[in-house]
Amino acid sequence: RQAAVSAEGRRYAAAVNHFRLLIAGIVTSLVVVAGAFAADPDPAATTTTPTTTEIATPAPPADGMFAAGVIVGGLDIGGQTPAQARAALTARYRADVELQLGGRTWRVTAKRIGLHVYLARPLQQAYAVGRTRAPGDDISVVTRLAGGGLRSYVAYLARTFNVKPVDARFALRKSRAVIVPDRWGRAVARSQAAAAIAATAHDPNRAGATVVPVRILRPLVVRRTLGPAVVIDRSLHRLTLFGSRGQVVRVLGVAVGQSVYPTPTGSFKVVDKQLHPWWYPPNSSWAEGAKPIPPGPSNPLGTRWMGLDSPGVGIHGTPNPASIGYSASHGCIRMRIPDAEWVFQRVRVGTPVWIVH
Repeated sequence: RQAAVSAEGRRYAAAVNHFRLLIAGIVTSLVVVAGAFAADPDPAATTTTPTTTEIATPAPPADGMFAAGVIVGGLDIGGQTPAQARAALTARYRADVELQLGGRTWRVTAKRIGLHVYLARPLQQAYAVGRTRAPGDDISVVTRLAGGGLRSYVAYLARTFNVKPVDARFALRKSRAVIVPDRWGRAVARSQAAAAIAATAHDPNRAGATVVPVRILRPLVVRRTLGPAVVIDRSLHRLTLFGSRGQVVRVLGVAVGQSVYPTPTGSFKVVDKQLHPWWYPPNSSWAEGAKPIPPGPSNPLGTRWMGLDSPGVGIHGTPNPASIGYSASHGCIRMRIPDAEWVFQRVRVGTPVWIVH
């Protein structure tokens, strides 16, 4: 009986051992299958034959270093650890961007313009070099400009470098009309500037400074189209016409307002030109009861009228040349009729006029 029991025990132990071996085999098979699908394989690491398809799963570099001949983003990282490779690639791709505008050169950081560099996948793909990727293959790096950093920086450039154009003009200096020259302006061409900076930021080579595109802004009035200017001196009873180069063209005698009807002083401009004008009585006590006078020899405005932007005040001819050289008018500037016609031909609407004393 003891022999029979012993034999039965041995058979039971053998059966248990066989069951354990069967379970271990199943577990090993599951681990192999799971390992085959554990990573997203590189398409270049797939080898196809007429009967089988083998997928090689990248593994970390031996001894913590990448194999020789590993190139990522144009940089040879062979023999480097992943940490060293990441630091070298980050320094390469996030280097400052050099810019140039208006004779100035400076650098802007990649962070300022919102440059992001994605290295996890390229470094993972670098593990396969020497296994399923040939040494020397350049693994690309993805970069992206995000967060509105570039748009904000281009707006900053516009605020910093935009220059408004300045028209040429006359200014009064010591009773003379002198020319203030025009100045051309510029404006950062925002869309072109953003494209140029983005192209440089995505290129890790950073070859030289990137010129920021600008648009040149032309003033509306340049010196050669400036035209004349007029200065009238009340105390000297004379009108001086200055040319577009600032030169004195001619000095002519005038009559100005009486003490009770003084010609105003200040800065004015010609706003109205009339050939053979009508005279209409102003709303003043001295003209009370007067009637309009048509063009002709008795017209007090002569044959030409150049109205200023001071109500009722203008430069005109007079049929009474004896008043020239005196303060005899009711506020206007009188001229001999031939002189008024000469000035009329040379001034235009907008011509500056200074009346000084």
